[in-house]
Amino acid sequence: MYRVLKSISILYKLALFWPLFCTAAATFHAFPIPFPALAPNTVVNESSVFSSAQLQAFKVFDEERPNEITGRSYLCVPFFRIFNVALPSGFQLSPDEAVAVSGDHQALGAWSITKALPLRAQNKQRTKWYLRQWICASRRVYYRYLIYTLNADGERVLRRWEAQQVARMLQTYEIYRSPGTDIFGEAYARSVGGGQWLEPGWLQHEYVIELKFIWQQHLQLSGQINPVKLRLKLKPLSLLDNTRIEVSRYAYNRSSFRLQSRQGIRYNEGAIVIYRLSQPLDVANAFRLSIYDLDRSQPALGEVYILPEQLRGSRGILQLAVQHPSSQQVIGQLTLPYLVVQPLPRADDINLSGSFQRYWPNNWPTLDVGNRGLGLSYHQASTSLVENTIESFLAVPKAKGDMVQLDVQLTRDYVPIVWRGFGFYTTNSVSTQPIVDRFDLRYVLIRQLSYAELKASRVFILKRWSLQEYTHLNVRNASQLQRLFPRLSEVYDALPRSLGLIVEIKWPQLMASGALESTQTHNKNIYVDRIIETTARYGCGRPLIFASFDADICSMVRLKQTAFPVMLLTTGKTNIWDAYMDLRTQSFLQAINFAESAEILGTAPHVQNFQHNQELVDLGLDMLQVVFLWGSDLRNQELLEQFRAFDVTGLIYDHIERVGPAEWKRAPFFQAPQLLEVFGGQCVAIGNSTTVLGAKPTKPTIWPKMR
Repeated sequence: MYRVLKSISILYKLALFWPLFCTAAATFHAFPIPFPALAPNTVVNESSVFSSAQLQAFKVFDEERPNEITGRSYLCVPFFRIFNVALPSGFQLSPDEAVAVSGDHQALGAWSITKALPLRAQNKQRTKWYLRQWICASRRVYYRYLIYTLNADGERVLRRWEAQQVARMLQTYEIYRSPGTDIFGEAYARSVGGGQWLEPGWLQHEYVIELKFIWQQHLQLSGQINPVKLRLKLKPLSLLDNTRIEVSRYAYNRSSFRLQSRQGIRYNEGAIVIYRLSQPLDVANAFRLSIYDLDRSQPALGEVYILPEQLRGSRGILQLAVQHPSSQQVIGQLTLPYLVVQPLPRADDINLSGSFQRYWPNNWPTLDVGNRGLGLSYHQASTSLVENTIESFLAVPKAKGDMVQLDVQLTRDYVPIVWRGFGFYTTNSVSTQPIVDRFDLRYVLIRQLSYAELKASRVFILKRWSLQEYTHLNVRNASQLQRLFPRLSEVYDALPRSLGLIVEIKWPQLMASGALESTQTHNKNIYVDRIIETTARYGCGRPLIFASFDADICSMVRLKQTAFPVMLLTTGKTNIWDAYMDLRTQSFLQAINFAESAEILGTAPHVQNFQHNQELVDLGLDMLQVVFLWGSDLRNQELLEQFRAFDVTGLIYDHIERVGPAEWKRAPFFQAPQLLEVFGGQCVAIGNSTTVLGAKPTKPTIWPKMR
C-alpha cells in the first residue's frame, strides 16, 4: 500500500512540474520541440504525442465537457517505445516490400496507411524489423503491423496487415517493461478473433484483372497438338516491372493465391486456375500467355496475346487466337472470361482500425435465418406475409430468429431495391382494367426501369399457372411495412440493429447449357459500389454478411473493402436446380476452395449436397469457414435439429414462425449489447464514423484526476 501511494505521489509531483521540465528540456535539446501554452477552452487531439510540430501534453478526458480543457483533465504519460517485430518462419518479403506500424494514436498514424510509421530492417535477410518512437498518452494505445510497397508515384500500396479483432495493445504502465519481440501476424492466440490472422489490403491506388479458367473447356488446339496436361505462364509485355502476377490453382487447403513461379502453373481440362493481375490505376499492359506441354520445358506449344483494349468494362469473354511461337500460324483458340475490379470511389476513407471479412467466431451457436422474412410467398399459399417486405422481416425476431436473408438489385438509375426475381409481369393498361389472360402481360426486368417507373408499375406474379396482382402493395398509400420494392436504405432504417442480415446481391448467371438466367447491362463495378456505399451509410453497425451466387461479385466485395464479410451462395449438386457454367459453383468442395482463394467468410450451399453424407459440412468448418445451409427441405424440424448437432453456422429456411426456435430459445442471439458494440466497429473501419456507437470511452490506466 505504501508503494502504491508513493508511486501516485511521484506521478502527481511530475504532473505539477511537467511544463517547467519540458521547457528546460527543450533548452538543452533533450526534447527537440517546445511545450506549447494552452489557452483556456483549447480543444486538443484525443491524446498527446511527440511530433515534429509540437508536443501536445494534455488529454481531454472529462465526463461533463469532453471537448474542453478543465480542471479534471489528464496529463499524458511520456514514454519511449521500441517496436520489435519478426517475420514468421518461411515468410519472405519481396525486394520492394517493407514493414510499418499503425495505431489509433496520432503518433502512430491514427490507423492511416499513408501515415503509418515505417520500420527499419535489423538483418540482411529482412526478417527482423524495429522502430524507436516517443509516445505521450493518457490511455492504452492499440497498434498493428502491416506490409506495404510504393508505386511509381510514391503512394503506399497495402499488401498484408494484421487483422485480429482486437489490435495489439500497449498500456501506459509498460514504459518500465521490456518491449520484447512481436511475431508478425500472431497476437492473442487464446482469444476469440485472435491468433494468426493476416489479410490482404483493399484496393486504393491499384486495380485488379482476373483471367479465369473456370469452365470445363477453354482451350482448343489442332488435332496434332492436343496434350492432356499443360503448363501456363503469363508475362507482361512491358519494360517496367509494374504488374504483380498471382495465380491460384484450386485444391483443398491449397487454393490461396501465390506469386507466379518461373515455371508457371499446371493446367488440364476441368481444373480451376485463376490469374490475378494487380496494376496501378494509370497502367494498362499487354500480356503474353505461353502454353507448354507439362512433360517438355521447351519450346512452347503456342502463345496467346492479350491487349489492354480487349479488357473493356468490368467483365467479358475473350476469344483469343493461339499462335505458334515461331511461325505465328494460328493453331487453336482460347476462350477466356475476365473480370476487372476497380477501387471504391471513397477507398481512402477505409482504415486499419479493424476487419470483419473473416470475423465470425466458431463458438457461436447455429443461427436461425428467415428466408426473405417468413419465407417464399409468391409460390406458397401458406405464407402469411409477402416475402421481401419490411413487415415480413420484422416478424423474424418475434419468432426468435437471429437473421434475415434478403435479395437486392439495382434499378436503371442505380437505386438498390429489395426484390427476389430479375423482373415481374406488368401491363400498360390502367389499374381499373382487369387482366384475365397472362398473354396480355409483358415481362419487364428491374434493370430496365427507373425507381420512379418501378413504383408506378402494375405488378403481377404468375403463381402456379394463375395470375395474381400485387399492385395494391406498390402504390403510395400502401403501408410502408407492406410495400413492394423497398429501397435498401429504407430496410436498414426500419430494421433493428440486433437483427442480423444476409444481403444477397443478385446477378444473372451463365448456365451449364450455355443459356443465361437473364440479361444485365449495368457496369458491375458501379453495381457493387452502390450497394456497398448504401450499406456503409445506412446499414453498418449490425451483424451483416453479403452473399451472392456470382463468385465474381464475392471477389469484388472482398477486394473493395474490409468492413463487411461476404460468402458464396451455391446450389452445388442437386436435382432441383440446373448447374451453372462456373465450376466454382458446381460442388461444395470447389466452393470451399474458392472461399480459401478469395479469402472470404465462407459458403452457403444447398442442403441437398449433404443429404447422404452430412459430415461433409466439416470440410468447410475445418477450414475455419462459415457454412450456412439453405433449401426447402429445411422446413422439417428433425432435419433442422440434425444439422444443429453438426454445428453448422446457420440455417436459412421458410416458415420460421412455425418450425423455428420460438418454443425453446430465450431471445435472438444478437440482442446482446456486447455483440452490437463489436459490430459497431464496422462503421469506423469503413470510414463512416470515428467512434463506435454506444461504446464507453476508454478510461486512463494510471493517471489520477487533477483537482
